[in-house]
Amino acid sequence: MATSLIRIPQPQGGTMYAFASAAKDITRAFNNPDIKFEFSKFALLDLPDFTTPTNGLNTINLTNQIAASGQQYNADSEANVEFAQSFQSYVLNLEELLLQDDDHDPILLQSDAEKILFKWLSGLGAIRFKTSDSSESTSGTHYTEELDASGTGQDYERVVKYLGSIDAENDIAYKGNTYHEVYINVPSSVGNTPTVLFSPRNYNTTATKVYSDNNLSGRGGQTHPDPNLTLDAIVDVGANVPGGPYYDINSNATDSVQIDFEPLSYHGIANDTKVSTLNDYAKKGQDFRFNAVLVYYDLFSVSTPVNRATNLYGILILDNIGGNFGIGSKIHEQLKFKPNDITGLNGNAFSLKLNLKFNTSLDNVGVETNINDFTTFSMDLFLDTTTALEHATDLLLRANNLYGGLANRLEDLERIVLAGEERDEIVNRIVDLEDSFNNASIALQDSDSLLRLIEKAHDKLNSLIDGTIPVELQYNTNVIYNGIGTEVDKSVPNKIKVNNTVQGYHNNPIFRWDINASQRYGEVLGGTVTFNPGSTSEGNGASAYGLWAQLKPFTNRISFIDKFSGNDNGFGGEETPELNSDLNIYIDDGTTAWKTGQVVKISFETINVSENDIYIRTGKSSGFDKIVGGVIRPSSLLSNKPYLEVTCIDPVNYIFEVDILR
Repeated sequence: MATSLIRIPQPQGGTMYAFASAAKDITRAFNNPDIKFEFSKFALLDLPDFTTPTNGLNTINLTNQIAASGQQYNADSEANVEFAQSFQSYVLNLEELLLQDDDHDPILLQSDAEKILFKWLSGLGAIRFKTSDSSESTSGTHYTEELDASGTGQDYERVVKYLGSIDAENDIAYKGNTYHEVYINVPSSVGNTPTVLFSPRNYNTTATKVYSDNNLSGRGGQTHPDPNLTLDAIVDVGANVPGGPYYDINSNATDSVQIDFEPLSYHGIANDTKVSTLNDYAKKGQDFRFNAVLVYYDLFSVSTPVNRATNLYGILILDNIGGNFGIGSKIHEQLKFKPNDITGLNGNAFSLKLNLKFNTSLDNVGVETNINDFTTFSMDLFLDTTTALEHATDLLLRANNLYGGLANRLEDLERIVLAGEERDEIVNRIVDLEDSFNNASIALQDSDSLLRLIEKAHDKLNSLIDGTIPVELQYNTNVIYNGIGTEVDKSVPNKIKVNNTVQGYHNNPIFRWDINASQRYGEVLGGTVTFNPGSTSEGNGASAYGLWAQLKPFTNRISFIDKFSGNDNGFGGEETPELNSDLNIYIDDGTTAWKTGQVVKISFETINVSENDIYIRTGKSSGFDKIVGGVIRPSSLLSNKPYLEVTCIDPVNYIFEVDILR
């Protein structure tokens, strides 16, 4: 293959210089179904003036080059021509030589194009780097450009202004040609990217020098189709050295970097909860200028997506370069304004559409570009529509969460109303009501039945008056029966005695609860059948087992007195029981629902909680996910014999208060 030949920047529509490595990657993706090529990122540049520097200001100093013949490069022509000559004879020639190098590994996805571009700009004095600090980078070795400075003797204006993502692509057929459209959008809400990080990278070769002929690679004996350009090579070291002219690619001695597009590498993103993307980060920036665009693509394996590389496709020059090399020679810049929240001034947006038409020849790599002035408005409409869809999605998610909450509350209400004995009582009362209604319907189904009832009532009244029916009252005691916590005594004739059967509170049996299996394991009786919260044996240890008790009506008492045991102290006795993890206490409300004001008392014997917490859990229907009164921390306990009192405030929403009495 041979070094690609280019033309000088055009005065209208912009000029795209594509890299040969990108064309090879497109061919690789076309021939290998496991490799995918997609445009992904872009960067806006403000290339400095084409002149010799003053006061240390960074410029594109085209005289700071060496011809392959060993002579100092003489930039005596139009800057437009000199720029194209330098890019072709240095950047594209070095890339082609690296692609042909014997040590070049064609399997690697990462290309050398971006490293070559920044090496070239650095050599011309257009860009200068410094090591990043902890306020700029989160980890690893990174570089940034020098800070903007003026009047210091080492003046500098940063070159890379903004980093963005390519979110829209399209294929279109027009007048017999097929184009791939790539949309580059700069929203109105952003300013410049405050800090741009560069990562050091090695070239895809083990060599530190790449030797060149005096002419471009593969172009010996040819003539350039543009009479303004030549086929002479530009190198780092000319022919007046042993071995001939060469490029210095020692990454320890020359700038060999790539832009880092990973958001978490940036300190300003990783340490700000309100910022998660490079686009959010750019909203912190200010107004800026730009005159060139770097276009990137991702090359990755479909079967192994982590095997991915972000490579430079090419550089888009937005305008031609006016005048001869010297003061005032520059690429016309576009001004990007950010909205001003204080003055209320609006910002502006930019959108570029690249129409890329690929051909099968790698000798002259190029693209056709088309920049429409109406695309910005279209992209803004697209972004506004996307934003509206995001808001609609948020509303739908909130409505779904609200519906889920209402469904849970209805389920809790049904469980409270229909729990246990109350459910049976409601069912019986409904049956009695149905029977009474049916009997009344039969008795009052016509006027004759109603008259007979009236006559029967009249006869009974007359019988009461004349003494035929005694006036002594008789009570039907069958309607009075036992209830929850009450007992009806009818042992004495003609007398009814209602006794309260609740003796203070219920002493609830305690069982082990297998945390992993979510089931009851075995009763803790006390004595020799205890629970060792610090052991790891079967059925013991707070890390694997909790303690379970069933909720009873009225006041409950869960006593762990004589229920805990400790590890062997080595002297025939036991150590004080000690938790080896957080202690979980499960109160099962599946049979008896919580009532407002209901109290559960929990008593412990001497126990060492160490640094572990105590969780009181309830809500069986939802997997015991309700924490009663919050987590009980060791610092809140008043002694090593805790005594807790749980009071139910709201049974529907599971709101409790926990008093630590000891």
